[in-house]
Amino acid sequence: MKEEFLKYLKNASEVKCGIWNETSSILCNGVTEPGSNVVDKNIVIRQGRLMDMYCQPCNVPIPDHSHNYVELVYMCSGSTVHVINGTGILRLDTNDLLLLRQGTSHAVEPAGEEDIAVHFFLQPEFFLQPELMVEDGSILRHFITGPASGKHSVADYLHFHLQDMLPAQNLLENLIWSMIGDKKGRQEINQATMGILIMELFHNADKAELHDLAQYEEKMAMTAYQYLENNYPSATLEEFSALSMQPPYYISRLFKRHFQVTFTECLQLIRMIRAANFLASTSKPVEEIIAEIGYENSSYFHRLFKERYGMTPKQYRDKSKD
Repeated sequence: MKEEFLKYLKNASEVKCGIWNETSSILCNGVTEPGSNVVDKNIVIRQGRLMDMYCQPCNVPIPDHSHNYVELVYMCSGSTVHVINGTGILRLDTNDLLLLRQGTSHAVEPAGEEDIAVHFFLQPEFFLQPELMVEDGSILRHFITGPASGKHSVADYLHFHLQDMLPAQNLLENLIWSMIGDKKGRQEINQATMGILIMELFHNADKAELHDLAQYEEKMAMTAYQYLENNYPSATLEEFSALSMQPPYYISRLFKRHFQVTFTECLQLIRMIRAANFLASTSKPVEEIIAEIGYENSSYFHRLFKERYGMTPKQYRDKSKD
C-alpha cells in the first residue's frame, strides 16, 4: 500500500477518530441505554447511510462489546489483537480482514503508533440492496445477519488473509480513499464498491479461517455451499459426498443445521435464482435456460418457478422489462 496512503490514514486515526477518542467514552457514546455494552447502529452509522467508516486511534483499547450491525475490520498496516466472545484471541496482521456478524462480542487491545486499522460498520439492510447480489445472497445474508444466538449461523466471524487476494485489496483501498474524503454524492458509489467486495470475499469463502467455532463442520458446510454455487447445473448430493469423503446423510444433516434448508432445497433455490436472472437480463429462450441451469423436465421447472415467483417465466421476463 502506498506510503502516502498510510500517512493519510495515520493522520485520520489521530484527528478524525469518530466515536473512539478515549476508553471511558467509547461505550457511553455508542449505546442507547446506560450500562449497556451493545453499540447501536443508529448512533455509530450516520443518519441516512447504510454504512460508515472509522479509523481506529492508537493507544486506546476498545472494551468488550457487541453490536446490532455487521462490522469489517481491515488492517492497513501493523497489527491489532482482538478478543472474540470473551475467550478467543485473534491477531490481525497487515492486509488481514475480520468480518464480524452482528451480535458477536469482541474487544480490541490498544493499537501502536504504526498500527493502522479501519473499521466499517454496515447496516443489516445493506445486504438487501439489489446492487449487492439481488436474491443470490439469501444464504450469505443468513450467515452475516443470522440470529445473535448463533444457533444456526455458520460462524460468528470470518478471518481473511488478503495478501493473495489483490482484487479485494484494491477494492478496500479505493473504498477507504473515497469514504475518508467524505465527498458528497459518493454514497451510492461507496455502497456499490462494498457490495462488490462482499461478493469477492464470499467467492473466496474457502480461504476464510473460522478458528475455534466448531471449525471442521462449519468449514464443511461452507464448502458444500460453495460447491452448489459453482456446480449448480450438475451438482448432486452423491457427488459432493464422494468429493468430501463423508456419507450423504451426514452432509444433509450438517447442511440443514447450518442453513435451515436442505442440500437439495438450496440447489433448487440457486437454480431458480439463476433462471430468474437469465430471464431478466438475457433474451435466451426459456427452454435453453432450463437446460443451462440443469433441469431436463420442462414441466417440473415451470411448476417450481411459478411456486417461487407466483408467475410463469414469460410473465417474469415481461415484468422485468417493465
